[in-house]
Amino acid sequence: MVLGGHLAGAFFLRQFLVRLLVRPLPVQRQSSRLLLLDFIVFVATGLGVGVYHNLVWGFPVSSGLEITIGFATIGLFAALDLSLEWEYRIIKQAHFLEQGLPDSKAFFPQTRRFALLASGIIIFVTIVLLLLLVRDISWLKAQEQTALGLTFLLRSVVMEVLFVMGVLLVLTMLLVFSYARNLNILFENQTTVLERVSQGLLDSKVPVVTNDEFAVIAGHTNSMIDRLVEREQMAQGLELARQIQIRLLPTFTPFLPGVRIFGTSLSCDETGGDFYDYMVRDGEHGPQLVIMIGDVTGHGVGSALLMASVRAYMKAHLLQTDDLAEVMNRTNTLISRDVAGTGHFVTVFLLSFCPVDHRAEWVGAGHDPAIFLPDGGEEIRSLAGRDIPLGVDPAWRYGTSSEQLGEGVLLMGTDGIWEAVDARETMFGKERMLKVLSENAGASPREIAERILAEVELFTDNARVEDDRTVVIARLMKAR
Repeated sequence: MVLGGHLAGAFFLRQFLVRLLVRPLPVQRQSSRLLLLDFIVFVATGLGVGVYHNLVWGFPVSSGLEITIGFATIGLFAALDLSLEWEYRIIKQAHFLEQGLPDSKAFFPQTRRFALLASGIIIFVTIVLLLLLVRDISWLKAQEQTALGLTFLLRSVVMEVLFVMGVLLVLTMLLVFSYARNLNILFENQTTVLERVSQGLLDSKVPVVTNDEFAVIAGHTNSMIDRLVEREQMAQGLELARQIQIRLLPTFTPFLPGVRIFGTSLSCDETGGDFYDYMVRDGEHGPQLVIMIGDVTGHGVGSALLMASVRAYMKAHLLQTDDLAEVMNRTNTLISRDVAGTGHFVTVFLLSFCPVDHRAEWVGAGHDPAIFLPDGGEEIRSLAGRDIPLGVDPAWRYGTSSEQLGEGVLLMGTDGIWEAVDARETMFGKERMLKVLSENAGASPREIAERILAEVELFTDNARVEDDRTVVIARLMKAR
């Protein structure tokens, strides 16, 4: 009756202490705190029972000490089992908890935990067995030493020791199974999430419910997933930017008698800084084909945004004035304001051609000259500009050059073509490009452009593209 009262009091005290000292803690620390709390409650209960029997019933102090040690031993196993069960419930509902990194201050490795628990079990089991042997030896000394009686007494002692060891072994095995069950769930949580990540599914995270190595691994796995999600979002954004940039490039060939044209561009990143465009507008002596090609410093999204701005400014100004130099002046003013202090600039070659009188006008803003290969084997001509790139000096005034061109092939490109290098760091060079142009002078503009890019790929042995490659080919013929 008295023992039942002590146990009932300990039970209600435990419930109160759990609400007060365990539940307010982070889930990673609750099981450890519960283990300590339950063990203290059991030891305190055993100590209370021992003191009560000593004071009320006059039991010796050694008897109270044995009761306390017995309660402590049972309490250790019970506390461990209750702690593992608490941890199991937390793990099962962990997917509903907020995930994050474990508290580094509360880190308690599995190796240390296992060493402490194993040491505690060994110490208490040893103490119990020693106390049991000491008590049995004292009991044997007090019995009559007949041969038959001694055999019976020894058998009784052995059976008692085996029974106690069997009970302790069963309790230990139950703890091992509970511990293995929790470890298995932690492994499953980790592997399940990693399997989903390997399949490209980034919608789940590993629950962080302990304060050991599993928590550290789970925390780093979750951080990796966050970074992968960010990279995926960035990749999606870059893909959208790439699609938008592709749509900014010409999707059809303008119809103008006396001219056939084709352009193409290959970016080294998802988005590039090269651009080209062409349009037909009314000129003084008839319809004109206006071609623009440019190269923004750098690569990536920033260059793509600047490219889009330059293209938009130039197309808008081309619809407002026939003067190519004025178009460049206005665009330079706006671009200089946009790139001020960044060190970025844009090289541009802008050319207009009227197939009625075959007169070409152009402005070269720091860009490589256009190449004109006349029909009939005449010498290749270079249409060079003399001005600086856009965005360098907002006060710079651009000027036009003009020349009458006969029938032939006009080539405009960016330095990503002739500056492409092979494994020995040898450049493709303009000489090779002009050779390809001469050998394919009778082909269509599309075929010439594709042949040039194919020769560059062959020269570089399909190495990674280090710079954007853009080429525009126009065949100039007699207007009919």
